[in-house]
Amino acid sequence: MPDAMVKRFVKLIFCFAIFFSGCSPEDKQPVAFTPIDLNHFSENLKGFNLLGKFDVTWSDYGFSEEEFIILKDLGFNFVRLPLDYRTYTQAGNWDVFLEDKVSEIDKAIEWGKKYGVHVCINIHRAPGYCVNAATLPASQNLDLWTNADAQTAFVNHWAYFADRYKAIPYDELSFNLVNEPGLMDESTYVNVMKKAIDKIQSITPDRVIFVDGLNYSRELILSLKDATNIIQAIHVYDPFTLTHYKASWVDGSDSWPLPFWPMTDISQYLYGSWKSDYHSSLVLEGTFLKDTKIIINVQKVSIQSTLQIKLDDTQILNKIFICGPDTGEDWTEIVSTQWGYQNISGKDYSVVLPSDGTRLTITNTDGDWMTINKITVKSGTSESFIIPANTVWGSKQDTYKITSDGKITDVNGDPVVVLGDLNKRLEIAKAQNIPVMIQEFGVYNKTPHDVTLAYLMDVISVLNKNNVGYAMWNLIGTMGILNSERADFTYEQYRGKQLDREMTTIMQRTNK
Repeated sequence: MPDAMVKRFVKLIFCFAIFFSGCSPEDKQPVAFTPIDLNHFSENLKGFNLLGKFDVTWSDYGFSEEEFIILKDLGFNFVRLPLDYRTYTQAGNWDVFLEDKVSEIDKAIEWGKKYGVHVCINIHRAPGYCVNAATLPASQNLDLWTNADAQTAFVNHWAYFADRYKAIPYDELSFNLVNEPGLMDESTYVNVMKKAIDKIQSITPDRVIFVDGLNYSRELILSLKDATNIIQAIHVYDPFTLTHYKASWVDGSDSWPLPFWPMTDISQYLYGSWKSDYHSSLVLEGTFLKDTKIIINVQKVSIQSTLQIKLDDTQILNKIFICGPDTGEDWTEIVSTQWGYQNISGKDYSVVLPSDGTRLTITNTDGDWMTINKITVKSGTSESFIIPANTVWGSKQDTYKITSDGKITDVNGDPVVVLGDLNKRLEIAKAQNIPVMIQEFGVYNKTPHDVTLAYLMDVISVLNKNNVGYAMWNLIGTMGILNSERADFTYEQYRGKQLDREMTTIMQRTNK
């Protein structure tokens, strides 16, 4: 058989094999990646979130060149753009992209290149999911994690951006897939994220992709630790009662105690018998004298709970809470949810110790869950306070010691500090070689300024010590360094804006 005929025959056989296998020749080719040092890439990024396309109803004004000039002038090199898909698609049809609206994103990327600022696109409100509630058309009120149409739209959006920006180098542009996945299992979340990752990498393999951690971007995802060109994004808003004090969008936040720093890393939750996996008691060991007054300020109760306090083995308080549509004696705010009433109290409940003792046990003995704002131990003229600052769902209670001078330690005598968990998480990431970046953190403007600065100083120290990049929420606005509308300090005039110079200086820190 002539060589030409042999070649045609082999090609024909190859085509038949491809046809019957359902694959194309391109499918057989592995994706070729350029080696990228992701840890080095991440640790050098410092900046802010820009909210020019954050919400179609009140924040769809686009971006300005001045924002990038400010970033460069103040020494920052990173912006994250949290997008609402409704700001760049046709109303009621998330499959139609509007060129004039997408061009606003193009401009931000161009300004980023001009001023040496890396741009990260994030779909904050994605097809089928957003951490913030909204009224959506029936055709778009779908669940990203379970609905195939929503998943198809989600992947198509990322395919659109991947193709549109495929010529832009990875060191100028990155993608952050979706903002703050809620309480869900890892396999469900990762399955959807991998669909988007595979599509993006089939178009632009070297695009660096940020994937938010589980539990509202708090937790690492170990199943993604070896994924190519993937950096995990963590958000730092703990203690939530400090960072979101009196935030209008957080139910009951106006009933929280005035924040101070440092706070105590004790769970705010008392889980009842209905939450058997988390049911646990807060135990305080120390010297408790007769006539000492124990005061517990209750924040929220879900459905019903029973607050019990024991001194050693003797019950000294048993208070039953039952939520309903009436305020009664216990409630300052009625909150009706899909799970039932979860009412706000904000009131004190107290007991006087009938004898000396060495152990206080605080338990939710029967019901769903409740949260505690503050525990006061008042003996004579002296008072000590415990403000539980761990707001992570599922964190169990434990045993702690109260020293003679009122300090809180663990059973080994070590201080119980809030940022310890963040530090441990970053240490785990380093040990597991998981690249990480903090893509959101900040403090709402109702927290006292001096408390805010002290907290941010410690957060930045932890991040610098662990060689992790970071982006504050936001640049301009209530949690940012510009025009934050805080009333308890003096701003510096800067480019026609009000600059918080002290907060800026903390953000600019590089020492560990």
